[in-house]
Amino acid sequence: MRLFVAVNFPARLRQKIARLCRPLEDAGVPGRWTEADQVHLTLKFIGEVPATDVEPISEALQQVAGSFRPFEMRFGPIGAFPSPRRPRVVWLGVEQTPELRFIKDDLERRLAELGIAREARPYQPHVTLGRAPREAEAGEFRRLEEVARSLRVGDAYKVTHLDLMKSKLGAEGPVHTRLVLARLGARA
Repeated sequence: MRLFVAVNFPARLRQKIARLCRPLEDAGVPGRWTEADQVHLTLKFIGEVPATDVEPISEALQQVAGSFRPFEMRFGPIGAFPSPRRPRVVWLGVEQTPELRFIKDDLERRLAELGIAREARPYQPHVTLGRAPREAEAGEFRRLEEVARSLRVGDAYKVTHLDLMKSKLGAEGPVHTRLVLARLGARA
């Protein structure tokens, strides 16, 4: 079973975020663009685990979420990994708040106690908007930065829960299903 921990957004906000892809696509920026129902913020990619690990992972998530109060999340500019000139991933930035950083750190620590490897790279919160095709040439991305500068999501989102998600890969892309909803502040 392929798992990750996410912050999921309400449908209206997911649609608003997904609409950011249109001007990029219209400008000729190549990519496989994220559909609204797939828009989320990944806190921790867990990867493949046996079904028997779901319960202890769920308990760890509930403990972490329960020890934090709900908080506000704000969105930043559009960027790309590793760079806008030759991206693999185009993303919408998320402001790195202390709450987000502390939740991420606690989640990494608790899951490491279950044998799940810690993320080695520094956490840069973002919402994936699209993935560049491997065969795309660097010159095809020349309009990315120009168009991205004008795109924003002004909304703030109050995070009230974290979700343990199952991801099933298919020919049409991944299908994400929530397994567990862990409310923030249940123990705070």
